[in-house]
Amino acid sequence: MDIFSSIVGQERASSLLQTSLETGTISHAYLFLGPAGVGKMSGAQAFAQAIIGQDDNDAMVFFREKIHPDLLILEKEEGRSVISKEQISQKLEPWLGLKPYRASQRVAIIRDSQLMSNEAANALLKNLEEPPEYAVIILIADDQNILETIVSRCQLVRFNSLADKDIEQILRNREVEPLKAAQAASLGQGSVATAIRFAQEKDYEKIWETSRNIIADLSREEIIEVYKSAEKMELAPELIVNLLISLLRDISIYQQTRKEELLVLPGSSELASSIKKVEPQHLTAALDNIMNLKNYYRSNVNSLIINVNIAYEIWQAFNS
Repeated sequence: MDIFSSIVGQERASSLLQTSLETGTISHAYLFLGPAGVGKMSGAQAFAQAIIGQDDNDAMVFFREKIHPDLLILEKEEGRSVISKEQISQKLEPWLGLKPYRASQRVAIIRDSQLMSNEAANALLKNLEEPPEYAVIILIADDQNILETIVSRCQLVRFNSLADKDIEQILRNREVEPLKAAQAASLGQGSVATAIRFAQEKDYEKIWETSRNIIADLSREEIIEVYKSAEKMELAPELIVNLLISLLRDISIYQQTRKEELLVLPGSSELASSIKKVEPQHLTAALDNIMNLKNYYRSNVNSLIINVNIAYEIWQAFNS
């Protein structure tokens, strides 16, 4: 049985992990690297269950209840912006020091490991350099903002952005209506988690209207619109930025082709016709920068600062 069959669109990562299980070549440390919401955590949990379940026939029951003694999931504590050194030294290290209770191996998953403080990363490094023979540590990260010395001690497993069709199928399996599933999949931009948020968002109409207004405002010449727009984005920063990206792409396509059938979002053609024409090369450069900037929402950077930078990129594209 393929334990990774439920991890959609990550065939390469699944194959690598499946092979290591079948050949008995499991590393002591892994880095699951890729965009947010593409299955890294699900993949890590499936891998951990397979490792522990090799000699614990009841592992499935314990995993279902989230109480298996040989699995530890470490993540940022509520109210904190980083994973602290204390979490590594006072929680992970003592846990790794205990021998397996039910299985022959113990698995620790560190979620959002890009949020480790420098002190925490250095504390973790000591455990990676001399891990107990029974331990497997899986780091999950959305980007490569991790010490190179840590990366070099892990087997890298890359997770890619998902195709719209894969996300749409996942949403439809969750009984999201077809039209809404298709639109949410496009807005998710490769992330299942983001697409699900769009599909479940109760204030979607308000977010949609806010996003349209931001584009219209930033097409004006007054730079004060950058700061006003940044404040409006605080309603739902990540969702609004994804909508802005899709709107900007639609605007560029429509202003060049006048073909509504090529657009992702309804109403994009009206918005594109109501604002001044933007040069494609300026918009392409802005979109590249926005895609990089939006990654900072999952770090400890103030969201308003990110909003300002993204709003400025859009304003500059319209006013260059």
